[in-house]
Amino acid sequence: MFDRLGFILATASINGVHLGVQIVTFILTISAGFLIREHIKFKQSYSLVFFILLYITAIHTWPIIMSTSNAMRQGLSMSFIFLAFVAGSRGKIFWLAVFSILATLTHNSGIVLSSVVIFSYIVKNLLDNYSPASKKFLNFIIGMLLLIMSFFFIKIAGLNEIGRPSKIIGGDFRGAFVFIGTLYIILSFFYKSILSNSFNLSLYYFSFVAPSLLLNELNWEYERLGMMMLIPYILSYGVLLKRFSYQIYLILIFLLLFFLTIATGMFASLK
Repeated sequence: MFDRLGFILATASINGVHLGVQIVTFILTISAGFLIREHIKFKQSYSLVFFILLYITAIHTWPIIMSTSNAMRQGLSMSFIFLAFVAGSRGKIFWLAVFSILATLTHNSGIVLSSVVIFSYIVKNLLDNYSPASKKFLNFIIGMLLLIMSFFFIKIAGLNEIGRPSKIIGGDFRGAFVFIGTLYIILSFFYKSILSNSFNLSLYYFSFVAPSLLLNELNWEYERLGMMMLIPYILSYGVLLKRFSYQIYLILIFLLLFFLTIATGMFASLK
């Protein structure tokens, strides 16, 4: 019901010419570019050459390629979440709300992600004047409460309709996503920058919320959400590094993800 807009855009055609793929690809590449540009400017590491190298590599990686083939509506939702991240980083509340609504209207996963993004923006502003130690404690408590509430909400709402573990399609990356999220939470106790802005805080809370799907045996759904947040995670981990190390890290990680995309046969889906 909520994702009608995503269906319309993904299946759009004019005079029998299917334009859905082009529309999704355009929105995906634009949003990814805005997110990457925003982040490297935040780290004061922006240069045109660095941005172009990073951008071209990133848009040829698994999360983008998958989203232009058999996960187009999810790709649209991911795009609008990326733009919501940018709006939140700039303090543009109106556009944060607009892009969050669009994410919700294009795929059901947008309901989860937009809720996390908006909630994180609110909490970040509420806790701005607290000490770093208090922020660590309060955010961890909030995160645990989100995990518990999400788990029971999924259980009570009966979102696992088939009553058994959902099937993983292709490679199984659940372990990798659990590691990425868990490490992110652990590092928040040592690096206050993880809790310093709404972008990082969104990923922090997502790291608590997402496992509730896994605990309810929604394996495929968990993996797809992990895919949607993979590029933001990669960018956010770079916050922990100094300028030069940050640039090397991003280039190497996105190249690694690019080669992983090739190795797993993702480009075959474009044929």
